[in-house]
Amino acid sequence: MKQHRFRNSIFVLVVLGCSAGLAILAGAFRQSAVAPAAEQPLTAQQMADLAPRGRELALAGDCFGCHSLPEGPMAAGGVAIPTPFGTVYSTNITPDTVHGIGSYSRADFHRALRDGVAKGRGNLYPAMPFVFTHITRPDDLDALYAYMMSIPALPVANLENTGAFALPVRPFMNFWTLLNFPDRSAPDNPERSEAWNRGAYLVEGLAHCGACHSPRNFMMGVEFDRALQGGDVDGLDIPDITAQALARRGFDVATLASYLADGVAPQGTSFAGMQTVTHFSTGAMEAADVHAVATYLLTDASGQIAEPAAPPQPLPEAAQPVAGSAMDRGRLAYISACAGCHGVSGQGIPNVAPAMHGNGIVAMTEPKDVINVVLNGIPTQAMGNGQRMYAMPPFAHVIEDSEIADLVTWMRAEWGGQAVPVTEAEVAAQETAVQ
Repeated sequence: MKQHRFRNSIFVLVVLGCSAGLAILAGAFRQSAVAPAAEQPLTAQQMADLAPRGRELALAGDCFGCHSLPEGPMAAGGVAIPTPFGTVYSTNITPDTVHGIGSYSRADFHRALRDGVAKGRGNLYPAMPFVFTHITRPDDLDALYAYMMSIPALPVANLENTGAFALPVRPFMNFWTLLNFPDRSAPDNPERSEAWNRGAYLVEGLAHCGACHSPRNFMMGVEFDRALQGGDVDGLDIPDITAQALARRGFDVATLASYLADGVAPQGTSFAGMQTVTHFSTGAMEAADVHAVATYLLTDASGQIAEPAAPPQPLPEAAQPVAGSAMDRGRLAYISACAGCHGVSGQGIPNVAPAMHGNGIVAMTEPKDVINVVLNGIPTQAMGNGQRMYAMPPFAHVIEDSEIADLVTWMRAEWGGQAVPVTEAEVAAQETAVQ
């Protein structure tokens, strides 16, 4: 009798588990955040009036940075977004009715950005930062919709995703959203300034800064409880951009706003994914919005602007290395390979190469990014305000890994205040990292 009851209990549990799984797969738990008013179409006049505001929001969201190839047509998609499970390609978001979003209604557009559900395709993959755009207010979604429908329609076909994303797995994203898609709301603190509230709205929403600058769990979901504390993208350590961390690197509101606008600051220049942001997004935004973002990021939990720290002081063993030591070998390697562009004292050369003295990447706790740049180089980059940085050549397979380890060790001790030596194994581990 007891065995019979036990079997019945197991059967009931299996049935309940299967029923719950099917309900999740069907998205029964998901509630749309789209306001009923969005079901009514906007008039042509409303679309025309809203479009200018929508342009600024599109810039804040870096829509064109993610949905445009570097030399390709604007917003036609095709940018590869690698993940551990395969490659997702950004899609055509021009108003083309075949390949783009030209057939999207006002409600369809709201649904994609608020719910993460695309017309005709179903669940969006988290490469689209809908967990951030979810908090965007309906009137701003209308403005963004109006602008996106005003750009040229381009009949460019979308590329096929690879790996797991080539399979019919979109319904299974309901399991992911159940665990990784919190119902967040737009920040609104009446005790803070207008600039702080505007910056908070952009950073936590459309600008989706936390998508790169926050840790992710094993499901690639954003860890919102550790927001902006640094992440990992394409083999690079993405810096912590909390107020305290930015202040430690010497940023104040003015220098951070200048960096976001031009991609250049005493702490270094933007590169890799951040160069895309400063080129396509923050560098084209209104100055007031850029200042608001900087204000929010540099405001600590008490509501005060964090005070910038002075650059790290050279460690004694770097300033006066023992002849023949690893520090001495690193110093000589720098003079030989780097000083011509970055200066003997690390002062840099405007429109040629950034300074190493006070450079935020050099001062990071982990050496991964400096190693990566030395190995892979950086292409010539056009910065804001007419500035540029010449290409840095890659040194992988040009100088020995042991010499690169000594070089980076000395640079970090001289300009980053970091005493932990870099090993040859750490350099070898970054040898194939993608820039």
